Amino acid sequence: MKKYMKKFCFRDIAIIELTSRVLKNGGISFTRLHILFAYYLKLIFSIPSKILQFVFYSSKIKKTVIEKDPVFIIGHYRSGTTYLQKLMASDKRFGILTNFTMLFPYSNLFIEHWAKQIMQQLVNTLKIKNYFFNNDIVQLNEPAEEDHLLINKGSAYSAYWSFIFPKHFKEAMKEAQQFSDKNYCKQWKEEYLNIIQFLTFKNKGQQLLLKNPPNTGRIKYLLELFPNAKFIYIYRNPVDVFYSMKNIWCNAILKLYCLSNLSEAEIDEIILDHFAYLVDQYEKDKHMIPCENLIEVKYEELEKDPLKVIRRIYKNLNLPEFETTKSDFLMQLKKEKLYMKFKHHINKEDSKKVEQRLRKYIQQWNCKPAELIM
Repeated sequence: MKKYMKKFCFRDIAIIELTSRVLKNGGISFTRLHILFAYYLKLIFSIPSKILQFVFYSSKIKKTVIEKDPVFIIGHYRSGTTYLQKLMASDKRFGILTNFTMLFPYSNLFIEHWAKQIMQQLVNTLKIKNYFFNNDIVQLNEPAEEDHLLINKGSAYSAYWSFIFPKHFKEAMKEAQQFSDKNYCKQWKEEYLNIIQFLTFKNKGQQLLLKNPPNTGRIKYLLELFPNAKFIYIYRNPVDVFYSMKNIWCNAILKLYCLSNLSEAEIDEIILDHFAYLVDQYEKDKHMIPCENLIEVKYEELEKDPLKVIRRIYKNLNLPEFETTKSDFLMQLKKEKLYMKFKHHINKEDSKKVEQRLRKYIQQWNCKPAELIM
């Protein structure tokens, strides 16, 4: 045991990371102290299982060989990344990060085989909603994001700390500056590679299909880890993205994550500023990806004819034969058609502001005026 504990360094203790950020960032609203309390409670209860998983599985995870580099779905938040991943994840030849693993990053290797079904029944009985997807009931088998997993581990290397401390959103989410620090870059790579090895181990060596919007701005570093990785970039009308993001900020992020209050104007500025940063970062770095490993998809085309678009993705990226999984895909597509989108009225003044700030992307992608349904 002593041999293992020597390797279990202080930066692995999530409570220290959270406390340091609380002291550094401050600006915590009194009305949101219950969220901070919940964070501490969760991290405290995770310590025993974290140590156990480290002792029993860390060496096996470190030895895991990644036979095939992952397939990364990238694109700005609310651009259809989740929809695309859920369709492609119907192909059981891919391994994914599930909501269950994301929520219980240190317990799932011990309890998943018996606990997931029980917990899903509990979720269904209590009708626990997923506020990110129009209040649908949480499905523990559905795909999740790596940065959500990292934040649940209390990792220093998740972009989603910016949702907890939104007053520092710009500095936290604009990772180009952070990656210019060689030490930060090295440690992020180590942490992310460990996540990929962990997921590969958990998925018994399957090629991973991952969706994580922050990766849109990390192409250079992902390629340094996985030079043969394949990338699917999905984009959507920027005005639609703005309204959908604003809905998520008001109905999910502020309620579940933020330790500070934000005005509507602050939320608007965060969305607009980060949209430009993330898309520009992708456009700057996409030339690094070999052309045979990159495909760009327009959300509106995927929504209109998903079968055609998915076929094109498989063909262009030279993925396993699509016909083998077509029946599973059609079954998943049938489920997705039951999903009800967010609905709200578009404010003309907001739309004008958005179209002015994001005009170059609207023109670049030849987008039509925003729809009333997000």
